[in-house]
Amino acid sequence: MRKLALAAGLAVTVVLAPSAASAATVPAPSVQALAAASAATFEQKLAVAVKFGRGDESSLLELADRDFVIAIWDGVKDNPDQVEVRVAAETAFAAAVEETDQLCYEFIATEVFAAFDRDVERERQEAASKRESDLARTAAAASIDVVADAALLNGSDADFVRLIWERVSDDAKWPKVKAAARTARDGSDADRTAFIATGMAAAARVDIDDRIAADEAKTEAEKALERARASKKLAANRIGMTVTDELLNLPDRDFIIRVWNFTEDGTEVQAAAIAATRSLDPVVWKAFIDTGIHTAVDRDIQIALERKYQADKAAAEAIKATATKNKDLNLVYWTNKALAGTPTDLDTFLRVGQYDLSLSTSFGTGEVAPSWSNTVAFTNGVTNVAGICCKLTGPELGVRSEAGHTGTTSLMYAGLDNSTTKSFAYLKSMALSRITVKSTTKLSYWIYPQTNTVRPEVKPANSTCVAIDLIFSDGKNLRDSQLKDTKGNRAHPAYQCNKLTVGKWNEVVVPLGALAGKKVTTLIVGYDQPLNTGGYRGLVDDIKIAD
Repeated sequence: MRKLALAAGLAVTVVLAPSAASAATVPAPSVQALAAASAATFEQKLAVAVKFGRGDESSLLELADRDFVIAIWDGVKDNPDQVEVRVAAETAFAAAVEETDQLCYEFIATEVFAAFDRDVERERQEAASKRESDLARTAAAASIDVVADAALLNGSDADFVRLIWERVSDDAKWPKVKAAARTARDGSDADRTAFIATGMAAAARVDIDDRIAADEAKTEAEKALERARASKKLAANRIGMTVTDELLNLPDRDFIIRVWNFTEDGTEVQAAAIAATRSLDPVVWKAFIDTGIHTAVDRDIQIALERKYQADKAAAEAIKATATKNKDLNLVYWTNKALAGTPTDLDTFLRVGQYDLSLSTSFGTGEVAPSWSNTVAFTNGVTNVAGICCKLTGPELGVRSEAGHTGTTSLMYAGLDNSTTKSFAYLKSMALSRITVKSTTKLSYWIYPQTNTVRPEVKPANSTCVAIDLIFSDGKNLRDSQLKDTKGNRAHPAYQCNKLTVGKWNEVVVPLGALAGKKVTTLIVGYDQPLNTGGYRGLVDDIKIAD
């Protein structure tokens, strides 16, 4: 049984029958093909329904597999906590006709539970990250005697730095903290993270030292005691210990033992505290309190970051493996880009980026390549069109080493039209997923209809009857959407006939805003012309689906 994973991006080639006005009629898949898949049992559907609190909905349990999957999807599609379940359901019910029954069965039997568990794990990791952030901010705020409230804990790092700067801007006690906050505020994200983790406490320590040194009236013993208390306070704040007079008045070694007992097993802070406790040298104890504990905290932070980075890389590799299996090379491209970036880039991709992709390719080295060559898009997707070259029995579509609009490669289309009454050829090129149409999304590409100087069979006018078509997760397509390109021509290959200039590159731009909310699953190149016969050939390049 094939498993679906987080990044399931299986190409969806479900196509609704075009309207009467369409230049092509696409037959529905056969009943025999649809009946080939497994069917879920009542018990399997009940287990899924119970999982989502719908076990008492008898009408839900009586639905066919695909309708059942759609009903589960409809219940979670707007829930940000169940995005993995939503994606898994979409992959199942929006797949190609010949695959959807089997995928819907697999969703009900196993994949929905795996997706549910992935959602739970993602929420757990987000909660852990929030706890770590709260501890770091609480410790930083406590270094200037501020109790971290909701405003300090819940905003961005930039918000935290700004609020700290506002609180100390008129307080003469914290000039170094004020300066450090201003620098972090005007700096990068990394500067603000460092300010919260170590910089604010370090600046507070300097301010405290400066105030102590400025108090000439105090004896050296009093100053030393104040410095010792201040160091213990900063150390306790750094690891989230509650600061009390009793704690600050402890002898150094007893204070370190408190730190040992407070920290989690296996941490660098605990290891450093144990090592300092073993020593009988007061200099070692003081060094731990003044600097050692802070160095150990920094090591713990780096270890935690590295563990998360390694976990993120493993998750991305799993996405990549599944996307490769499903021929979703656009998702593979974006996953590789995230893996090659910074740990923050990878984290952003896993949290949000992977669910909102775009497409841009010129078919060069390292760019997104087609998932298929010379492959019919759907059942009876080619009518009265043969191969124009060599030993091919059908029309061609694939990358060639022919100069594109940019670069040295392009996507070549070709075929031989054999009918003056009904002829079309729709070939699928790319499996896509996680591309959601927005109000500002556009499809754009460059197309070069060729003449008979390339092959004698080619009729130049025939070469213009070509356009890119898109299939969406609901089974509908671009060509029957009635949308027009920016030149006023229908986004349908039959309506591009003689609207393109032969022998030169033509840019076609189709605003997709009217289809906002739809999810692109397959990119198709279609030829459609019922009137003339003869060969056609041309090149397509610089395809984009983006805002």
